[in-house]
Amino acid sequence: MAAKQDWVVTTAQLRANGAERADLRRMTRAGQWLPLTRGSYWLGRDARGPSLRARLRGLLLTCDSQAMAAGPTAARLLGIQGLPPDDGTLHVAVPHGTIRSRPGVHVYRTPVPDHARTTLRGIPLTTPARTCADLLLQLPRTEAVSMLDSALHQGVFTSADRLTLPAHLSGRPGASRARAWLPLADARAESPLETRIRLICLDGGLPPPVLQWRIPDPAQNRTYRIDLGWPAHLIGIEADGQGPHGTPQALYQDRFRQNRLATLVPGLTLLRFTWADTYRPGSILIPLRQALQRP
Repeated sequence: MAAKQDWVVTTAQLRANGAERADLRRMTRAGQWLPLTRGSYWLGRDARGPSLRARLRGLLLTCDSQAMAAGPTAARLLGIQGLPPDDGTLHVAVPHGTIRSRPGVHVYRTPVPDHARTTLRGIPLTTPARTCADLLLQLPRTEAVSMLDSALHQGVFTSADRLTLPAHLSGRPGASRARAWLPLADARAESPLETRIRLICLDGGLPPPVLQWRIPDPAQNRTYRIDLGWPAHLIGIEADGQGPHGTPQALYQDRFRQNRLATLVPGLTLLRFTWADTYRPGSILIPLRQALQRP
C-alpha cells in the first residue's frame, strides 16, 4: 500500500491493517515511520527524507478529496524553474471543506474548473496553464517571467497553453499587470539566470537581438551557442550559473570554449555574468554599454 502512495500511509490505513496506537508510537520512536502532516506517516528509507510528492501525498490523503496541488507546489511537481526558494510550504487549492492554512500548509480556497485540473502520476494538481496563471498573479515580474520561460523551454507549457492564459487571468486581482508580462516570455531562455540578465538588458534599453546565438565550428563538426547576442556588434553575454560552471572541469571547458569562439569570431567581445551581478544591474549594463559604445 505504501509503495503505491509514494511510501506514505495514513493512520486510518494503518489501523485498518491491524496497527495499534502502541505500534504507531513504537515505530515512530524507532525512526521507522516518520510523521508527516496530521494523520499520515512516511515509511520510506531514502536518506534525503520524504520528497515533495511524499509530503504532498500525506496531506492529500488526510484532507478534502477535492484538494489539489497548486501554485508553487504544482509548479515544482511539473519541473518548472525560476521560482523563489522553497521554504517547505505545501500549496493546495480547495473549493470548500475543513482544511485550513497552517504552518507548512497554504490553502487557496478557490474553485478550480474541471478543465484546469489534471493529475501527475496519481497526484491531483492544477494544469500547467492554470498553474502559470496563478503564479503570474503571485510573483514579482522577474520571477514570473523566469517561471514562464522555464515552462515554455521545457515544453511543460505549450504555445497553445499560452493562448489560454488571458482567460485564466480574466477578472482576477492583478490580471492587468500579469497580462503585460506575457509578451516578455521566451522559450529560448535555458535558465532563470539567462532570463534575469535579459530583463536587465531590456530595462536598460539594450535588448539582445538574438538568444542562443549559434556559432558553427566546421573543424570540430559542432556548433557553439552564446546565451545572448548582439551579432552586428560582435558582442555576446554568457550566463554563468553555479551548477553548470562551478566545477574545475567546467572551468577548463569554459576556457577552451571561449578561446575557440575568439578564433571563430575575430573581434568577439564575450561578457560573462553570474547571479550576484543580477542584484547590481549596473555591473551588467555598464560594461555592455561600453562594449556597444552606447552612452
